Amino acid sequence: MLDIERLKPIHVTDLIRVGRDNDGGYIIPKSIILKSKSLLSYGINKDWSFEKDFISINPKSKVHCYDHTLTFFSLIKYTFKSFLGVIFRALTLDKKRLTRSLDGVIIISDYLSFFKNNINHFQNRIWNNNDKNSVTIKKTIEKIDSDGIFIKMDIEGTEYKVFNSLYNPGKSISGIAVEFHDIDKNSNEFNEIINEILKHYHIVHIHGNNYSNIIPQYNFPNTVEITFINKSYIKGEIRMSESEYPIKNLDQPNRFSKPDYKLDFD
Repeated sequence: MLDIERLKPIHVTDLIRVGRDNDGGYIIPKSIILKSKSLLSYGINKDWSFEKDFISINPKSKVHCYDHTLTFFSLIKYTFKSFLGVIFRALTLDKKRLTRSLDGVIIISDYLSFFKNNINHFQNRIWNNNDKNSVTIKKTIEKIDSDGIFIKMDIEGTEYKVFNSLYNPGKSISGIAVEFHDIDKNSNEFNEIINEILKHYHIVHIHGNNYSNIIPQYNFPNTVEITFINKSYIKGEIRMSESEYPIKNLDQPNRFSKPDYKLDFD
């Protein structure tokens, strides 16, 4: 059983969109980015728009990205696929997808120009041990050697295996933006995570991914993006948000050709 009421965010005044339009962007309080000293990003695939926006807001932050699926060979394949996409999208006059394909054509040069200096990509899988090519969250935190770490996590279901590493953050973790996948199949794990994480964090934003289905008995998306902020970073009176979700002019449907999901916490 899902306790939907517990997912309702608190009121914050400085939410901004970080990352590209539609799939890949998250809603974060700008003040938290400015207070953070580093970013740990788990799962970037072929999109580092979130990391670009983060570093543009806080240029002094250190950035470590982890994704074992992102290799030079995968970038070459993606470039070729995008080149074919440019031709097809141009013929069909699909402007939005054409823009994405054009971005894909230059992805190798974009990768090489972005990942340098204090911005690093590690080809490790985030997992619950350090075997072979895997690495734990604890190990990545030790490696970045920073406090005030903001974490972005989109690791396609592995979040349920590793999230317990984030339960008691002290001041080392400023916030977390995470996508929870297949909630219906992982309801016990999801409930446990929410119960534990809310001891030390507030939910400040939630958005349903409209690539996923709706869970019928709850009328709630099966995949959700949630932003948590460490309670020690929030000052003043805490009150629940009165906003409607999705929030107009902030949230965008992940799948732009389909309406966004409205969220009801009752």
